[in-house]
Amino acid sequence: MVGRELEAVQRYFGFTSWPDQVVKLDLGGRVLEVTGSPGHHRAAITVYDRWTGFLLTGDTVLPGRLYAFDFREFQASLDRIVVLAEQREVTHVLGCHIEMTDQPGRDYPLGATYQPNERSLQMTIEQLRAARAAAATAANKKGPHRFDDFIIYNEPGVRDQLRLAAHGLLHKLRRQAP
Repeated sequence: MVGRELEAVQRYFGFTSWPDQVVKLDLGGRVLEVTGSPGHHRAAITVYDRWTGFLLTGDTVLPGRLYAFDFREFQASLDRIVVLAEQREVTHVLGCHIEMTDQPGRDYPLGATYQPNERSLQMTIEQLRAARAAAATAANKKGPHRFDDFIIYNEPGVRDQLRLAAHGLLHKLRRQAP
């Protein structure tokens, strides 16, 4: 187990130059590469597995809502992730969950447990580049910015969070209605 605090993550993986460094994690003959990807969470990491070509981006990049609580760090992380992906043989870019429907720009409500028309979890390096470019366009305005494959929340405020929660609650109430 790795703690969720930044110091615990740095200590466990052996980071000496967070978040720019790429460190190796040997699982007993299978070596993963790990780099820091703060912005959503200060201790977020991205993992590359050369055996499968999987690039695991966690909550930083996924087909859904990309919450960038520290937008400057988020943009720097997207830059690092794109460079990492371009320098390796990546077969799959995988975030940790799906929030987008199969219709471009449409997401499921917060807390939705039934998502019959969700899009694929797998993303491409081109979609990573698109996320980086989208973040550049969203950099000067806080709040939500909707794109085909994700929605970037530039330092979401209380109003943004309340809107998401209200939409999720309304969805839940509608699903329970007879």
